[in-house]
Amino acid sequence: MTMANEGRDSGTKPTRVALLGAGYILQAHARSLAHLPGVQTTAVCDLALERARDAAAAYGIPDAFGSLDDMLAADVCDAVHVLLPPSAHFSAARRILESGRSVFLEKPMAPDVADCEALVEIAGSRGLKLGVNHNFLFLSGYEALRRDVRSGRLGPLDHVVGEWLYELGLLQSGPFRNWMLEAEGNLVFELAPHLAAFVIDLVGLPESLTAVASHPLDIPGAQRVWRHWDAAGQHGRTSLALHLSLTPGQPVRRVQVRGLGGAAQLDFERNVYLREQTVSNSAVFGPLFDALSQASSATGQALRNFAIAVRGTLRKAPQSNVFLQSIHRSIAAFHAPGDLDERLQGRFGVQVMRLCDRIVASSGVSRRRAAASPADAMPRPAARPTVLVVGGTGFIGRRLVAALAQRGYGVRVLSRSAEAARAMLGDMPVEVVQGSHDEPAALARALDGIEVVYHLAKAEGKRWDDYVRHDIEPTRRLAEAALTHGVRRFIYTGTIDSYASADARDVIDGSTPVDAQIESRNHYARSKAACEALLLELHRTRGLPVVVLRPGVVIGTGSPPAHWGVGMFHSPTRVQFWGDGRAPVPFVLVDDVADALVRAMLVPDIEGRAFLVTDAPLLSARDYVHEVERASGLRIDARPTPIWRFFALDVLKEAAKHAIRHPNRRRPSYRDWACRSHRARYDNRQTREVLGWAPAGTREAVVSHGIDAAVRYHQR
Repeated sequence: MTMANEGRDSGTKPTRVALLGAGYILQAHARSLAHLPGVQTTAVCDLALERARDAAAAYGIPDAFGSLDDMLAADVCDAVHVLLPPSAHFSAARRILESGRSVFLEKPMAPDVADCEALVEIAGSRGLKLGVNHNFLFLSGYEALRRDVRSGRLGPLDHVVGEWLYELGLLQSGPFRNWMLEAEGNLVFELAPHLAAFVIDLVGLPESLTAVASHPLDIPGAQRVWRHWDAAGQHGRTSLALHLSLTPGQPVRRVQVRGLGGAAQLDFERNVYLREQTVSNSAVFGPLFDALSQASSATGQALRNFAIAVRGTLRKAPQSNVFLQSIHRSIAAFHAPGDLDERLQGRFGVQVMRLCDRIVASSGVSRRRAAASPADAMPRPAARPTVLVVGGTGFIGRRLVAALAQRGYGVRVLSRSAEAARAMLGDMPVEVVQGSHDEPAALARALDGIEVVYHLAKAEGKRWDDYVRHDIEPTRRLAEAALTHGVRRFIYTGTIDSYASADARDVIDGSTPVDAQIESRNHYARSKAACEALLLELHRTRGLPVVVLRPGVVIGTGSPPAHWGVGMFHSPTRVQFWGDGRAPVPFVLVDDVADALVRAMLVPDIEGRAFLVTDAPLLSARDYVHEVERASGLRIDARPTPIWRFFALDVLKEAAKHAIRHPNRRRPSYRDWACRSHRARYDNRQTREVLGWAPAGTREAVVSHGIDAAVRYHQR
């Protein structure tokens, strides 16, 4: 019995578990723990107390804390799941273990091998559980592979290959101050443990190893990352190879083994395990039998995985996809009574990190964190900041900040992370204030001396309440603070998604109101419209000098070539058009949007008005896909799709969710799907005349600066 369980009758009291860190991975842990017998999730802890409270409320967890020390002092847990960035794993785990509680760490265990060893020693000396979540080792497909290797069914292993060939979105759009990008070796410490865990479990730590890092990319913040990592080694008579690629392409995540008695492959992207053993030496029938056997096995596993995913999604269970299934099985193994599974043990985690450390050392890349520029070395605004940009690190926001700075304006950016904002904005001469636009103290600092406010920030969520709390109410707070500080212009970016745009007979311009049935539309469109409404109401009742701009389908350097403005992209090479794909799409270049935003600050007497920011109707969705094919060399399977098909699938999905009273259920809307086709005609004459705005205006310019530039950026 561990110290965490001492003094309690076995089986009579649940193990109390706390979650440290309220980031995206918390959802998987909270859902898994809720389905485990004998376990009770009692607290969430995060330095951002409000985020901890939101997570606790979402999953019915009793307590929330803003300090680890406060949570430990409150004695509300017997074990803690550490879900923090890797750089904080060691210090947090050590404090928890020293308090007499068990620890379950998200991988990687810790970037420093010596720190990993220290944690093992502390846990061992106190009789506590120390687990590391190498979750893919608990997939049902991997466990089948593991049984075949350990039973000798495949014979002595000759070769083991692990592949993680998976695009990393951070490299395209940031945030560039993510821990993975802070030092050249961190990508290996974050991603390679998945592959290293397979190798350690199947074979052991390599006796020799050589590694090469290649395909470098320089990202904002004067940091270099290596997008290809290849390592080759040997353990006894078994050769080993690990391949890590973070460039765009077809996702491939698999483990392959070859032995004297057979070969096998696990696709851990899809949890499909295939064993290959010769069943006939007939040159005629042997290949047929082998192929049929593998096809039958793959089909059976795919159907089982599909059934598990559907059941898990509808019931909001922890097995709704392969990744969540692996985490749930790993967490269940950690909290199971008895000895800890060897795949979770701290000693195993040390070996995994030792292999990753050897890969980085052999490659010769730097392990040191990129030095942050001191504040006094950062470019200063050309003038005292009089313009505040909220959302200045986004796709449009960065272009706006650059355009303002180039024109000599003093610019201030409000960002949740000053360090991340500085990395994103690079050498732009701007001032950065840390905070959020729903925090009064941060708003007071950010609005000091400001004459013009740009509000480009947006929220994301699964429920309407998420948008109310994280978009609409913060917008109200920002506007009221702007009124208090007496700004002369408040510029808000809405969206053409809020229009009723499904009827080809309609003409839309800046005077067109948002959809009269906006409540039937998607949460994003509703939220943008609601923000516009409250800002315009503040204009009427309190004189808020607001101007609204509604950008169209924005393209340019940094936009994804697989743009959902033209259709539902299932992958870079397969898209379903919103309809037949023949209607002109209201494209606009991102630099033209930035120019319109700057002009909206300068033109007098336009308060209370809205302006459409789209270029002339120059390209259809079909034209767009054709140009992407030309620029990228891809062959894209583009399919016209009637809107009713999207709606019908949505009805089926939501009917099932309503039947089980799923918390994220909603009412399907044909109108919402139909508006994605943008069949209405968009007329920008009012914007051009009033703002003096001159967008690209030619097909050649839109293709060159919008599509070609986006493809080059994505394939760099």
